Amino acid sequence: MWSVTHDVLHHDLLAAYGARLARRRRRQLILAAVAAAGLVTAGTALGAAALLGWPAPLHVKKELAAVDQGLPADLRLNPDVEHARAVAATENATLYAASLRDGGGCSEIVTAGERGRGATCTTVAQASARPLDVVMPFDDGAGPDSPVVVGGHINAENGARLEARYADGSSDAIPVGDDRYFLFEIPAAQRASVHASGLELVAYDGGGAVVGRATVPADWDDPAVPDDQAPLYVGTRSDESDFTKVYGLEGHVSAPGASRLELEYGDGTRDVIPIQADGSYEYAVPASRVDDFMQPRRLVALDEHGQEVASAWVAAVAYWRGRERGGS
Repeated sequence: MWSVTHDVLHHDLLAAYGARLARRRRRQLILAAVAAAGLVTAGTALGAAALLGWPAPLHVKKELAAVDQGLPADLRLNPDVEHARAVAATENATLYAASLRDGGGCSEIVTAGERGRGATCTTVAQASARPLDVVMPFDDGAGPDSPVVVGGHINAENGARLEARYADGSSDAIPVGDDRYFLFEIPAAQRASVHASGLELVAYDGGGAVVGRATVPADWDDPAVPDDQAPLYVGTRSDESDFTKVYGLEGHVSAPGASRLELEYGDGTRDVIPIQADGSYEYAVPASRVDDFMQPRRLVALDEHGQEVASAWVAAVAYWRGRERGGS
């Protein structure tokens, strides 16, 4: 059983990581929807389902395999990329999926020009906590009439039908492909509405009862928040061959009064990191410490009196991936 202290740390870590992800330049919205019962989250059978199932192209297999790149063996998902196949398709896009040994899966949307839009994965444990996964790729600066494709997976085992609901109250049925995966191109008449107001996806069982909902927010394709607007932004430098290691930190401090940073290693050691006149900072992690970030370390901004004005959690990419995948 978790202690109260552990619960607070868990909440702070996820909040810090969520903020860090929000500030990155985004290329797709990944919405993990939660349970039905009034909460916002999860088809007609695809008539051409028999036409699905062709093998994923090599570049998709490589991108699906890359979800484990640089991770230790205990955090790898090991998707079955050799058997990755098309599970849903539209006129201009295809959704490919590879199964996981635990029954979950990894998938990627490929749009016009064989453009892969980023692989995403859901384990069985994650799927059991949310009835619907939604992915919407987009391009920064795309206009209000630019194409919109929405794809994902109905995790609820009794999910049989899916629809898109728009801000004006109208709706469209979304065909469901193999293994409850789906892919849908928003009609041209609704593109401006979805860019401006988002949409809602609703999944039903065979009897018409709602088994899940997912709301895509109005700002789903807004530009990412600039790093320099955060009180304390931190990025890590790693080698993609081993994401358990951190070789350096860099970022920006905007918290009023901040005069220096201190990195706490958890054993009583603190390294002081100077803040430049423009608020930026860089820090090379000592060679003896590059393996120390599979546990979160606290970065603190202090004023000239030594009072804390901002803080952020720092950890290796592999640590955050482990959190995403349900690790402790």
